[in-house]
Amino acid sequence: MSRPRYKPTAYYLLLGASTILILTGLVMVLNASSVKAYSDYGDSYYYLKRQLIWLVLGLFGMFFCSRADYRKLVKYSPVLIVLTAVALLLTHLPGIGQTAKGASRAIALGPFSFQPSEPAKLALILYIASVLSVKRRELGHLTSLAPAGFVVIIIAGLVLFQPDLGTTIIIALSVLTMLFLGGARIRDVVGLATASFLGGLAFAMSASYRRNRILAFIDPSSDPRGIGYQIRQSLIALGSGGPAGVGLGMSRQKFFFLPESHTDFIYAIIGEELGLPGTLLVVVAFGIMAYAGINIAFKTKDYLGKILGAGITASIVGQAFVNLGAVTGILPVTGVPLPLVSSGGSSLIVTMSMIGILMNIASRERRVCSNEAYEGDSKRRRDGRPHLSRARAVKSAGIR
Repeated sequence: MSRPRYKPTAYYLLLGASTILILTGLVMVLNASSVKAYSDYGDSYYYLKRQLIWLVLGLFGMFFCSRADYRKLVKYSPVLIVLTAVALLLTHLPGIGQTAKGASRAIALGPFSFQPSEPAKLALILYIASVLSVKRRELGHLTSLAPAGFVVIIIAGLVLFQPDLGTTIIIALSVLTMLFLGGARIRDVVGLATASFLGGLAFAMSASYRRNRILAFIDPSSDPRGIGYQIRQSLIALGSGGPAGVGLGMSRQKFFFLPESHTDFIYAIIGEELGLPGTLLVVVAFGIMAYAGINIAFKTKDYLGKILGAGITASIVGQAFVNLGAVTGILPVTGVPLPLVSSGGSSLIVTMSMIGILMNIASRERRVCSNEAYEGDSKRRRDGRPHLSRARAVKSAGIR
């Protein structure tokens, strides 16, 4: 008798929302990048082809992480931490690192590039999950987590030094979420959150271009042709779309009016071409993903799976919130892509791998329950009737 294998509803919700976002991303990467791709490379499908290559690699990552035992993945987190730290340092070496717009965030890999800050997020989530699972009874005193805190500061500092404030915010959000759900005292979590906010604000005000981004967020019209240009063009794209959109492929802002139209600001093109239905589709899909991730984290009986699922959900959904907030003018521009939708291989591969781990947690927890049910069913006689205890067997036979 083969063992039945069931998966919870949250598993399919997560898979469905991810599929919708990935397919939406493929269509919109083509639409948003076709003009720039043809202008720069003579091929309107240039960025779409690259995105398809990264998608295939992302599917391999998702499949592997959904099948491998996440407990074993966590054991390799110290190795991943070291590798990502080295990779983050390599981004600053001439000939290896790529510098764009004053930031050294990528490593050149022939015709492609890779951003180490993306796997750094996953490595830290795995590492913090492993530490909390061991120190879970000592979370009343955060001094016991000082070595882990030192590791977080190093990795976050290397990401911040690139500089990449947006990814650093995502890292802080993930770690704080894991601490809170892991059982740390609320006052300690609030204290760390306050310190992180003040530190991020001080860093944002330490350079003129970052200060200008804050000013552009407060009043985009103060410098419409300078620092406020991008957010104004984003709002124009969203406003031009209106309730119904201008039509798929009919965007005007992608004709070099809106910078980063196929990466960080792809949501603005979605709003312009597909209107309110398109923007709501993306928001609802991320809402479903958030619900599924929270459901998986809270329903699992495994403490490690719980905090690991919570950290991954906070990372993906938090990044989506930061990106959507920047595109719509609710938050300052930080330069993070929209997960699963924006053009970019590093983010796509790591995000899909994270989703694979969430699927792993969901299916493994359900597998435990189904195995228990199977073991109960296997205690049946060959004729399909359940075994009776000796007392019940005697009673059923009429023997007094």
